[in-house]
Amino acid sequence: MSNYVWGSSLSHHDYLQAKSFVSDVTSATRNAAKKVSMDISRQTRDIIASNESLQREHLELLNASTDRTVGALNDGFERLSYSMDAGFDRLSEGISELNATFHWGFGAVLASIGHMNDTLSELVKIAKTPVQTVAFEHFEIARDAFRKRLYRESLEELDKAIFGDHTSAGYKLEWRFHQMKGTLQLGFADCDMSLYDLAKAEESFLTAARYGETDYPHDAGRAFLSAGWAAYCQGKMKQALAHTEQAMALHPEIGEVFFQASKVQMALGDVASALPMLAKAIDIDRFYALKAAGDGDFQQHDAQLRSFLDALRKEKYRQCVPKVKAALDRIKGFELAPGTENRLQAFLDEGANWPLMDMLEVLQNLDRFKQLAIMVRVKGAGNPVNTRETYTEQETYYEDVVITPGGFFKKAVTEKQKKTRMVTKNRTVTTSSSGKEVTYFEFCPIPEQDYYLGKYPVTQQQWEAVMGSNPSHFKGGRLPVEMVSWDDAQLFIQKLNQLSGKKHYRLPTEEEWEYACRAGTTSEYYFGDDESQLGEYAWYEGNAGRTTHPVGQKKPNEWGLYDMAGNVWEWTDSWYDSSRSFRVIRGGSWGCSAVGCRSANRYDFQPDVRYDYVGFRLVFVP
Repeated sequence: MSNYVWGSSLSHHDYLQAKSFVSDVTSATRNAAKKVSMDISRQTRDIIASNESLQREHLELLNASTDRTVGALNDGFERLSYSMDAGFDRLSEGISELNATFHWGFGAVLASIGHMNDTLSELVKIAKTPVQTVAFEHFEIARDAFRKRLYRESLEELDKAIFGDHTSAGYKLEWRFHQMKGTLQLGFADCDMSLYDLAKAEESFLTAARYGETDYPHDAGRAFLSAGWAAYCQGKMKQALAHTEQAMALHPEIGEVFFQASKVQMALGDVASALPMLAKAIDIDRFYALKAAGDGDFQQHDAQLRSFLDALRKEKYRQCVPKVKAALDRIKGFELAPGTENRLQAFLDEGANWPLMDMLEVLQNLDRFKQLAIMVRVKGAGNPVNTRETYTEQETYYEDVVITPGGFFKKAVTEKQKKTRMVTKNRTVTTSSSGKEVTYFEFCPIPEQDYYLGKYPVTQQQWEAVMGSNPSHFKGGRLPVEMVSWDDAQLFIQKLNQLSGKKHYRLPTEEEWEYACRAGTTSEYYFGDDESQLGEYAWYEGNAGRTTHPVGQKKPNEWGLYDMAGNVWEWTDSWYDSSRSFRVIRGGSWGCSAVGCRSANRYDFQPDVRYDYVGFRLVFVP
């Protein structure tokens, strides 16, 4: 079996040592990329996922002709493998909880998520006595030993933290100490099997849960989940279910909680109770459908599992149809980002026959507002038309500048100095003919609002296509346009609306901009409060090299908007102060410090000034 099953011929102890769930595919070293294998019946897999969706999930389907191990499988089974590395990366970044790729054979991850990862300086701040401070210092040494795979030494330091030594009395009420101790006792790939003790692991996790429940309920939930697994591995099914249900009450956002509860119920033969729990896990992460299909406890009831998944597939299709129709109706007459519209329409036409994961991919993308970006193509008029328009241009002039001030008996000394200024002029412009495409823009829907916001700041290519000029200091088609005033942005919008024939475009208000930037967050930045992560999301003084960068190179926020922090400041359609002629800019730029790129940061400029660090993005109203 590819996953550990209580009651199989292989004990959990032997299972960890055999590492049958791991295949080191790049080398024989400990640092090799680890992949977990699972065997799934072909009939069940066909209900769950297409080959295309497996590829999108970075899953590898091994064929009998290319993998000798599959030859040993029954004809009705296929072997899948998936890399654990991506899951570990996500967990270590704190982006997600235990996800569907989590595997207890790699349970060492429990020692580095949630508040287990708090720094020593943070822990010392919550210490109330010198004894607690010393205990946290032992804990820090234990974590360092754990990192170096010195597991015995790590356990020794944890015992000093809990029970003390000749220098300190110890502090047994700290949940973190017991959580790490339980991890060492539970066992994982490449662990020290001499420390392995499932009964002690269960006790340690329960102690951690009890001590952490009041102040750290989510961490306590993970501890109860771990205790449930330790009980399961001992064959204590009722206790395993009870611990897992306690985890569910404290941290219902973890899909693994529902999956484990379902797995235990399957082992108990309570299929009727197990399957609704599995449905909840799948709602959190669609990959749990495959994980269940490859798990031995579920495979004992494969026919019932297959029937349930098929019924779930049909129900999800019924749920998806009105949402997809509403999405298509909302953007009727406009194009979607490449591939999205075709996939949505294909879902309506053929989705009733799609596998479950393919169907859920559509539904979850709609719910998360990540893929449904409108692409609006702007075309020229059908016949050539000459129009007069105003435009701005840089002009050179000389000005007398006082070098030495004059007095009662001497004349001031002056010299002529060369300067530049922007002047407004008029010109005749011929619009494109025969409906020729000028450019296109991508917009993301803003939840619970009636407007779309530009996926990126307006680029120089877009500005040139509409205005026929490029005022930017840093030149490049995919670079954000800059050296544009608020007034310039209004001229651009006026021209764009003329080309489209309707007033679809405008600047966002300050409130609209911040709402879209935060994407439902209340933290300092739209990715959290950790300033050290800013470089992953923004070009700012710490990484920009004093220049702008092509749009869309950094990570977006949760609603799919790029460069909402850094790169260029962005004009909004709001006054900074109604009594002063200043407009609000938001977002920070390539020259800003990390503080300047906070979601709440704002600044004011006069509407006619131009700088090489100020641009804008558009609002689209259908």
